[in-house]
Amino acid sequence: MITANPQPNIDAIKTHYYEDNRTVIRDILSVDSAQSLANALNKSSAFDYAYVKDGQPSLISPDDTAAMAPEEQHKMRQEIHRQGSQGAGYLFGSHVINHQSEMLFKQASEWLNSEATLNLIRQVTGKDDVSLASVQATKFMPGHFLTRHQDTNDRDKRRLTFNLNLTPNWHPDWGGLLQFYQTDGTPRDAWAPDYNSMALFDVNHIQSITYVTPLAPVPRLSLSGWFRAS
Repeated sequence: MITANPQPNIDAIKTHYYEDNRTVIRDILSVDSAQSLANALNKSSAFDYAYVKDGQPSLISPDDTAAMAPEEQHKMRQEIHRQGSQGAGYLFGSHVINHQSEMLFKQASEWLNSEATLNLIRQVTGKDDVSLASVQATKFMPGHFLTRHQDTNDRDKRRLTFNLNLTPNWHPDWGGLLQFYQTDGTPRDAWAPDYNSMALFDVNHIQSITYVTPLAPVPRLSLSGWFRAS
């Protein structure tokens, strides 16, 4: 069972959001729920590698990657890096939560889609048409990254992006920061993935997840996705 902490400072969170259409909701989950999810994400073998292949979003399982000849793996990694160098690519562990996912992941998705959570998001952001959440679990290991982009998608009616961070004691020197940009690509500021905090922002923001360095001794774990209109 996933449970949330009460949010006594909704007005302060709302004020922060309206400064720039982005905010952080800290300690959003109960202590037990955050710890259970963090442990489940860390132990799960359900993650595929998400990357861009021939200009299209693609997934490949760790087993299929391991079965490739070393030359093929090297070529794939070179292509991922080539696209990333041009600002068009990503590489990270992804598991889109669905009815086949393990129970705790499904419970997390149900909590994000609950009326209590959706009402909190509507209160904080003023986006009254928010009615559902699309959720994936992500695992960023050393060498993983997500280049600069916007999450706008009219077909999906995305309104807000969220990142619910679930790695305790993440150090900013490890990379994996949520980096924001101006429209000309100039970096603005970056948010560390603080444990049990939800970064929440309008999909028009330009953002990335910076390269996770070899210094990181643990994966950068999160539940991420979009709050959408129906």
